[in-house]
Order: sequence, then C-alpha cells, then structure tokens
Amino acid sequence: MRTKQRRHQTIRQKTDVRRRVLWIVAFLCVWMLAIVGRLAWLQVARHEHYTDRAALNQQKEVKTIASRGAIVDSQERELAVSAIADSVYVDLKQLKEEADRKRAAETLSPLLGFNQSELMKKLTGNSSFLWLKRKLDPTASQAVNEAVAKNKLHGVAVQKETQRFYPNNSLAAHLIGYVDAYDKGLAGVEQKYNDLLSGKPGEVQFDKDASGRPYNRHEIPAMDGAQVVLTIDAVLQHKVEVLLDEAVRMTHAKGAGAIVYDPKTGAILALANVPTFNPNERPGSADDNARANRAISWPYEPGSIFKMVTYAAAFEEGLFKPDDMINCGGGQITIGKRVIRDTHAYGVLSVEDAFAKSSNGGAIRVAMKLGKEKFHDYITRFGFGRKTGIELPGESRGIVNPLEDWRIDSIGSVAIGQEVSITLLQAVAAVGAIANRGVWVKPHVIKKVVTQDGRALYEPKIETRQVVSEQTAQMMTRLMERVVTHGTARHAINLTGYTVAGKTGTPQKVENGRMSHTKYMPSFAGFVPATDPRLAIIVMIDEPQGRHQGGSVAAPVFNLIAEAALGDYAVPPDDKSFRDALAALSKKYESQAADEESQEGNSPANAPIEIKPAAPSGNRSSGDQVEITARSDKKSNNKPAPSGASVSENLSPLTRNPKAAPSKPPPQNSSPNDSAPVFMMPDFSGRGVRAVTQACAQMNLVISLHGSGLAVRQFPPPGAKVRAGETCKVEFQ
Repeated sequence: MRTKQRRHQTIRQKTDVRRRVLWIVAFLCVWMLAIVGRLAWLQVARHEHYTDRAALNQQKEVKTIASRGAIVDSQERELAVSAIADSVYVDLKQLKEEADRKRAAETLSPLLGFNQSELMKKLTGNSSFLWLKRKLDPTASQAVNEAVAKNKLHGVAVQKETQRFYPNNSLAAHLIGYVDAYDKGLAGVEQKYNDLLSGKPGEVQFDKDASGRPYNRHEIPAMDGAQVVLTIDAVLQHKVEVLLDEAVRMTHAKGAGAIVYDPKTGAILALANVPTFNPNERPGSADDNARANRAISWPYEPGSIFKMVTYAAAFEEGLFKPDDMINCGGGQITIGKRVIRDTHAYGVLSVEDAFAKSSNGGAIRVAMKLGKEKFHDYITRFGFGRKTGIELPGESRGIVNPLEDWRIDSIGSVAIGQEVSITLLQAVAAVGAIANRGVWVKPHVIKKVVTQDGRALYEPKIETRQVVSEQTAQMMTRLMERVVTHGTARHAINLTGYTVAGKTGTPQKVENGRMSHTKYMPSFAGFVPATDPRLAIIVMIDEPQGRHQGGSVAAPVFNLIAEAALGDYAVPPDDKSFRDALAALSKKYESQAADEESQEGNSPANAPIEIKPAAPSGNRSSGDQVEITARSDKKSNNKPAPSGASVSENLSPLTRNPKAAPSKPPPQNSSPNDSAPVFMMPDFSGRGVRAVTQACAQMNLVISLHGSGLAVRQFPPPGAKVRAGETCKVEFQ
C-alpha cells in the first residue's frame, strides 16, 4: 500500500514539474513573441516616426523667405515690391520668470512703441510663439537686436519676413489691391494672383553632432514669386487720377470713375476711382468705400449712354437709317397707362438728330419698333447682365431683368437706360465694340505673368465676338460724332485735329426704389479718333453739385483724358482739314526756309512756326480751315520771361481760369506788351507736336518747332511767366 502511494506521489511530482516547465516555456515563447513583435513594430511600422524623431535631435531646419513677386505697369515700372523686414517674437516657455518678463517689457517697450504695462499684458501665459511687433523699420530692428543681446533676453528673437511696399502710394490702388500682415492678397491683383505672387519658401538643413555642432549643410532655395505685368501705363494712370480728383473737387461730387480702354486689343490702359486709398496703410472700417473698385463692382443706371445699344440694335435689324425721320413725341410718350415725359420736347427729327440731342421720346420709339425680345437679345450681346471676365476680383454682372419680369412699359424705361444697371467696365467695352467695327473684345488688365527667370506663366488671349455688323458700327459712329459736333457735347469736346465720337448721359440716382430729383451721375463715353479709333474712354461723376449734365460735367473730363492719352501714345491727327492745313504749312515752310537759306545762309530749322488758335473741332464744319502761318523771327523783340515756382496748365473748360484767358487773340504781328495776359509755362517734356501746339495756341504764343517726335527741350522753361504773343521754342526727338 505504501509502495503504491509512494509511486502515485512520484508521478504527481513529475507531472507538476512538467506543468511548470510547460508554463515557463509558454511564458518564454510569449515573451519572445512580444519582443519580436515590438521590434517589428518599432523597426517596420514605426520606422519613419522614430527616424523623424531622431532627425529632430540630429538635424536642424531653418526656413528661408520667398520674396513676393513685383507688380509692374506695361513699361515695367514698379507699382508693388517687397522688402525684407525684421519681426520680433517671444517664447514664453523660455521667458518663465516674472522678473525676466518685467525686464523684457522695460527694455523693449520704448523700442516697439508700447508702454510698459501694455507690453507686460502681452507677456503673460505659456505660449511658445507670440508676436510682439511685426515688420520693424531698419532702425528699430537694429535697436531691438542690440537690446536683446546686451540684456540677454532669453526667448526674445527676431525673424525675417517680407514687407509689401507700394512706392507710388495710391497710384492704381484699386487695380493693385493690398495685402494683410501675413502678405496675403486681400484685393485687386494682389488677391487674384496671390498664389503666383507668393512664391515658395526655402529650407536650410544642418546635421548636428552629439555636441549640437552643425555640419553637412543642405539647402533647398526659396522660389520667389512671379512678376505680374499690367496693361496700364503708370504715367497715363497718374494723369487720369489727377484729373478725376480735380473734377470731384471742383464739382463737390461724391466720387468719380474713369476707364481708358484699347478697343482693338481689350487692354485697360488706365482705371481710376475717386475716392481712393493708400495700400501702404492698414485698412480701417472708415475707408471701406474708398477701397471699393466701383468701376467694376458698383452697377448704376446708365441713363442716355445706353441709347447706343437701342439705336445699334435697330440699325442692325434694318429698321432705321440715320437720315430717317422719327416723331419724338413733343415732350411725352405713352406706353400702356404710363406717360414718360421728356425734358427735350422735340417733335419730328431725323434719327441722327434724335440721338445727338438725346431725345428720350426718339429712343423709346426706336425700341418699341424693335420689340422687347430682340432688344433684350442685343443687350446681352453687348455684354450687359454678365461679367466681362476681367482678371480682378469683385466684378459685378450688373442687373438686366429677364424678359418675363418686364412690365408693359419696361421697354420704354430700358431704352433710355432705366430699369437696367451696368458697370463702367461693361459700358466702355460696349463703346469699344462700336469703335472696333462691331467686334466686342474682352477687357483685360494683365499683360503677362512671368517667373523670376523670365518664363511666361500666363498671357491673355484676345477673346472677341461680333455683336453688330461693321456697317451698323459705322452708322453708330456717325451718330456719336454728331453728338460732339451738334449735340449735347458740342460745347465740351475740343481736340484740335481729331474727330471724336461719344454719347452723354445724365441718369438720376435711385433712392429707396424711386428716382431722385437732386442726385445725378452724369457720364460721357466715347472714342478717339473717330475714323480709326485707338482709345475708348468713359467718365462718370457721382452726385456733382450744381451743374449735373453729362455734357457739362463729364465730357470736359473726357476731353482732358483724351488729350493726355493721345499725346502719350503719339496718335496722329485724323481731322482732314487739320491735316490739309499742316501739309500746306509744310510746303510753305520748306519753300520759305529754302529761300532764307539761299539768301542769308540761315538753317531752315531756325524759322519758327506761328499757329493761330482755331475753332474747337467739335464746332467746325467740314469747310472750316485751321489757320496756320509761318514767319521769320529775325525782327522779333521777345525777351525771355523770368522763371516761376509752379507749373499750371489751363487748357479745358473745366479747369480754365476765365480771368487768365484772353477774350481775343492778340494781333499776330504785334509784340507782347505789359497789358497782355500772363501765363505759367507748362512742362512739355514727353509730349507730342499736337499737344504742344494746341497748348501754345490757347495761350496765344508764337511756336518755334524743331525736329519731330516727343518734346525734349523748351524755352522758356517750365514754370516761367510768359505773356500772350511771346515765342516758345520747343525741340523734339
């Protein structure tokens, strides 16, 4: 029995030992599998994670700044550039102690423009990165760097950033736009092309040894932003802005807008708004209206300039010809139950005269014969009711109601530019279509976008569509010329040597759904030269005080802008009588110069040309002649006038001083005397022969022209005081 018990005990003990061994083996196997699994997890699944963590200890990365690309005009004059500036930040985890923070506030507050208590409020919390002041000027930056080093302000550091700078301040501000504190575009071209302008930041990597010393540098260079080249000309843009600002000042208007457009290419040569703003200054809530690009984003009821669409549609449909007669209603016209009154109470007129005199009744009669379906079709053909697609943010499509929303009398309202809202950009593009033989060209403000190495990223393609036939465009040009010669703009347009076509508008502003009887938005849209249009221009004045007609307020500004643009682009005169007179003068001058050279040995270049002021081109009939004569100055007793301090040009009905202009030109053979009016000599630099001769003719000066091209030298100098009858010598190259 005992032997049997002893045997069972031995077997039990062996079984327990085997069980323990199995448990130990199982535990060891599980442990080994866990180790292998963990190693596999670390070496395979988490390899990149731990490699990156190791790299943080072994490598150091420093970001390098990409400079924002420049914005330039068509001649690549800088309009927006970027410079490197220092910004100050603090790591509050390093600047832990209250005493250290107080010392930092005391040291930096006068350098950063804070008071000490204000800066101490900033230095609270546990942030690892906190901006103190961004984009310091160089003097402040140097002072901060010296103060941080001298006072051992741990956690305070300077970081390089780019700062946007607009060297011409408000010039073309609505086109260029502006950026925020992080150099992100918020308006204009800055916003539209932000991604291309921004570029890509670079990176410098260092490997570090166990002591933290860098070695094995590897750099990924920053890619600077692309350069955006605009179609505008900065010189012309400046002139347009000055003229608009002066017009607003003189008329006490609320604002104004103007666009100069190339009807053949669609390029915007100038686009200006008043009021404007300085993009170098951070925007505030008070100047929201000043920052709005109203030329493309603020639709308004156009009034009579919209009659261009009404008449063009009727001509295209073959319903009328310029010489046809039309009953303008004698002051009122009835549509359904509505009576539309016309301030121009005309009876029967030719279609041409009804347009030139801006008869509302005439336009309504034309539209009613056309019919609302066809009329609506032509409105959309000319681009109204949809965006032009210009490369600027915030463009409005305007308001053109669908046909189902037209009332029975809507056709009468739309015919005279009511119940429809358009932008200045849409209007000038429509005028350009008439100027361009009936072909509408998509407006664009970008000439090209290029990388820093000159590679083109974007160049606009000219997009066109035929809206009316060339024959219709010619008939409309004839009507628009008559507006200038015999119609509502006959007293405002004075471009000697050039034919002009245009249309006035005097729309009433809409307030609370009703037409205002005291607030107007006079406008003038047209193109020059009328025979071969190079420039389409529109001008709108918002709420002028006193005179409010398009012909007396907006047209004179158009005249000044056109004069400046024609001179800047050296557009030759197209008026036949003017060209014939110049040709006759040239022959007479050459003959006289040859005689003088043979008789006296004088150079023909020394004989001055005397030009007498002619009647304004808008008032000349085809039979009028421009009076131009040549004479020798050998017996002239003119003396140089003393120089003055300022330059002034009084050339237009809008800006001319009536007391300064002589009522009659002095006799051509008389010498200047003390009673003759005194003028300040303008600066003729860079201006063409036509502009110089016209300016001198209006001041009744004898002109001595030498060479051709653009003016490079003159006597008397700019700013000198001159009297009517004195000689002005100008050299051209």
